[in-house]
Amino acid sequence: MTSDHLLDRLARDLAAVVPRIDATAEHERWQPGLGAFEAERQLELLVGALRDTGDWTVEREVTYPNGDRRCDLVVEANGRRVPVEAKLLRFRRDNGDREPNTFGTVFDPFSNSLVADATKLVESDFETPGGLLGLYYDRTGEDTPPMSPATLAEKVCLDVEYWFGVDARTRAIGRFSGLRHPVHQQGAVITWGLERG
Repeated sequence: MTSDHLLDRLARDLAAVVPRIDATAEHERWQPGLGAFEAERQLELLVGALRDTGDWTVEREVTYPNGDRRCDLVVEANGRRVPVEAKLLRFRRDNGDREPNTFGTVFDPFSNSLVADATKLVESDFETPGGLLGLYYDRTGEDTPPMSPATLAEKVCLDVEYWFGVDARTRAIGRFSGLRHPVHQQGAVITWGLERG
């Protein structure tokens, strides 16, 4: 299994477990449902569900081989290990208001953004340059965010190329829907594969 195939499968397998986790996800402060949780807690829940399938080995917060930074995930299936940096792509808050920080979390080339994570992975000493993963949420109805998952995925590819000269390709968009939260009702797990120059 190649890194690209593993990233394809990762998006689809994660998207498949989202509704199951959402069905029981309760937050002390926010409305019920997975979408309201912070990024770290969502990753923890999703990785746990992925491990429970028995098909995946997933390590969290793995130190980069060439430094002291940590990679969000290293996933393994069928003997193939791939480092993955992950971000929460949620443009709305629990109450439906716009989340002003998300755009920077995704696209700011001068911060710890999804786009900037691409260059960290490509320049690392991991065996493969790995990939990126985005947990995207949107809402149904008139007030839908301006980007569809496919448009968002393409913009990430363009920005990674523009700012860093890194070839990023959308590997998969695993959609999910029917979630309980009134704002975060549907979305997608998006993966991108990276290539070293």
